[in-house]
Amino acid sequence: MNLFPRMALVEQQFPRPQVESVERTIDEQFRQSGLKPQNLQGKNIAVAGGSRGIANIAGIVKTVVEVLKHYGAKPFILPAMGSHGGGTAEGQAKILADYGITPETMGVPIRSSMETVRLVETNLHIPVFMDRFAYEADGVIVVNRIKPHTDFHGEVESGLMKMITIGLGKKDGADACHSRTSMFAYDQIILSVSRHVLETGKILAGVAILENAYHETAELHVIPAPDIENRERELLSQAKSWMPSLPVEKADALIIDRIGKDISGTGLDPNITGRWYGLNYRIQETPDILRIVVLDLTEESKGNAVGIGLADFTSRRVIDKMNKEITYLNAITSRNILNAFLPLTFESDREALEQCMISLGKMITPQTVRLLHIRDTLNVTTIAASEALLPELKMSPQVKSIAELREIRFDEKGNFLSELNGV
Repeated sequence: MNLFPRMALVEQQFPRPQVESVERTIDEQFRQSGLKPQNLQGKNIAVAGGSRGIANIAGIVKTVVEVLKHYGAKPFILPAMGSHGGGTAEGQAKILADYGITPETMGVPIRSSMETVRLVETNLHIPVFMDRFAYEADGVIVVNRIKPHTDFHGEVESGLMKMITIGLGKKDGADACHSRTSMFAYDQIILSVSRHVLETGKILAGVAILENAYHETAELHVIPAPDIENRERELLSQAKSWMPSLPVEKADALIIDRIGKDISGTGLDPNITGRWYGLNYRIQETPDILRIVVLDLTEESKGNAVGIGLADFTSRRVIDKMNKEITYLNAITSRNILNAFLPLTFESDREALEQCMISLGKMITPQTVRLLHIRDTLNVTTIAASEALLPELKMSPQVKSIAELREIRFDEKGNFLSELNGV
């Protein structure tokens, strides 16, 4: 008995603003920022970055370094990534190297340390920490992407303020902030801590990166420290408007080829799937997807399968690749343990997908099931949709084209033969 619908490849279209030249844009932004070259002459300036998955990040950091050199400063780079990289200086330097950020490629030193300076305690009784190299520098330029967060929504989310709070706070700062998330909203923690760091005068500016739905650099802004908070709120709103999305608000099931930390901090982005076990344990309203099936874990995730708890079904392949120690540590540190819970696990992709279809009930047939298939939550411009969804998709202005219907296929071992490989 065939349980599976026929599927068609669907190409979506989204706004696609792009930065034509990273070098020219950053140079122009620095000149417009109000930072005076004479005030940077001979100064040791830390360039802080390290968030995962940012397009063109090595080129962006390199350009910031070159502009600072041109202004007569003596820049160096430090990883601002909280407790990532195993919470070690070596691990964080290795992450930067994986991004292509090394002393050789950047032409400046990389100074990685987990040592911090405790600055003050906020009105929320949260201790404020700052990377010692950053604190001892003459100034800090923070480089980060502004985007919706995968664990919470608020006035500020992922961006410069969070990097100032958690990234520059290293493990001490990450632990101090995460331990308060049961008492205070995450955005209020970020605002409380980052304001105190900004008051030190150590932060000179932030380089804000915005990306489009195609994971391309859409805008670059150099923002003087006093303007960071207000500008970040504005840019977050813009970033949200450029987020990609699934083309329907309701589906019976979603197949995801792969999850991983290189795709999203949560393995799969709840802003795309609508499946939300965030820091306030709520589920996002749309899209409303009844079942989620995850079929693989990226090699780049290095065994960290956090986010698998957002799935209902998976295959043995994912569990075999999972490093429990790393996954559990990530979940516990973030105080978001549901993201590491294990879904129903089956020996093959075919069995996982069959059981998913059966779980929908006898009223759902291959002809009526509303099934979507994506490569991962970072790539949703080309997806696959079941036959029952096509009349709705043909009416959507978000849909550019729909290919012919094809059968779902498996190899002799029951591995799903994805039509989205290489997308």
